Amino acid sequence: MKVFRFRSLAMRIWMTFTAVILIIICSISVLYLFAFRKVEENNKIQDLKVSHEMLIKNDNFSGGFNNFSRLRNLKGGDNFIVDFDTANRPLIIDINHREPPPDPHSPSFNTMSVKLWMSSFIKGGTIKEKLYKEVYNNMQYFFIISTVNYDSFNKAYLVSYVPNIVDNTILYLVIAIGIIFIIIGFFASIIVAGHISKPLKELEEYTVRIAHKDWKEPIEVKSDDEIGMLARSMNKMQKELKLADEEEKIFLQSISHDLKTPVMVIMSHADAIIDGVYIDSLEKTAGIIKDEAIRLQKKINQMLYLNTLDYVLENDAKTDYINLKDLVNNIISRFEIIKSSIEWDLSLDEVIIKGDRDKIEVSIENILDNALRYANEVIKVTLKKEGQYAYLDIYNDGPKIDEKHMKHIFDRMYKDKTGNFGLGLAISKKIVDFYNGEIKAVNRDKGVSFIIKYPLK
Repeated sequence: MKVFRFRSLAMRIWMTFTAVILIIICSISVLYLFAFRKVEENNKIQDLKVSHEMLIKNDNFSGGFNNFSRLRNLKGGDNFIVDFDTANRPLIIDINHREPPPDPHSPSFNTMSVKLWMSSFIKGGTIKEKLYKEVYNNMQYFFIISTVNYDSFNKAYLVSYVPNIVDNTILYLVIAIGIIFIIIGFFASIIVAGHISKPLKELEEYTVRIAHKDWKEPIEVKSDDEIGMLARSMNKMQKELKLADEEEKIFLQSISHDLKTPVMVIMSHADAIIDGVYIDSLEKTAGIIKDEAIRLQKKINQMLYLNTLDYVLENDAKTDYINLKDLVNNIISRFEIIKSSIEWDLSLDEVIIKGDRDKIEVSIENILDNALRYANEVIKVTLKKEGQYAYLDIYNDGPKIDEKHMKHIFDRMYKDKTGNFGLGLAISKKIVDFYNGEIKAVNRDKGVSFIIKYPLK
């Protein structure tokens, strides 16, 4: 099959066009062979019957029916009388007193031999318009035999015949037209292919530019057809890739800076221990190193978790029935000892959802951790059913979020007002989105609420 695979678009269009033309030619040829020829054959037989009956009706065989062969369907035909002598030998009587024109498709055509051959089908007795379809010397003949009274005395037989000359003019005309269309189609295919391939080549060049992260200019949309729609989609893809590339650069810059700080603190305090020049006690210096190492480990774990989260959600997510009230209480019990000065105001209803317990726990834990970081005195947690969703509102009385940063707080490169880089909110959003839920932040009169909505089913 590889032999028929053309790289040229023009050749593929031409081959498709040629295939369609050939199918049409074959269909017309089959129709001609099986339908048109059958109709033509029936018309010849019908005209032959009419002329034969008219000759009998006139009852004047000596004058003949001179217009017999003038009909198109009866071209090359004739009629004659067959009588038999005492030795039962056929006597051919030419009632038209002329010889029919020779068949152009059969140079060896012999009129007398054909008439004698037809006479062999007469077996005696009375015959009334008996039709024959027989082949003689590779030529098919239609002939009708009827018993007549010749010269009002002798009993004889009238034979009317016509050769079934196949006229292939229509078939040859269809083939010729098909060949002309195929030749025209070749040049038309080149023009059409050039018209199609030009914008496709531009899109190809544009794709190569995108592959090399060349974001300078979008491709110009010149039409509203499918190619124009493809160009618009590629421009949209270019914008998305450009945004993703910028986000990746910002992310790498931010995370490198955020990781650099604890590493520098750890290294400086470790050098102080080695040199014996630490300011406070050895235990306090070691504690600082441990705290910074824990902070660094948390950042690294969040990065790894976020990068593998898509795969884990799609391929390793378990589905269980989760009691959200018990889950939230368990998380809060761990957070209460971290910052004992915070007052916790809880209003939790019994709500059951379906999902992976570990992933749902991470999504809520990150929001509570964020609330605990910014809260001044109180954190209020509300859990209830709202329509077809579980509604979880986590409020803290800390500072409000600037409106211009509100839509970016769930991006993975977002930095808070203190300049700290966090991935927790991005992780929470990805998990909530996977379960077709919603998450958003809302500024209150005093403080901020993070609202999570999980589908109940």
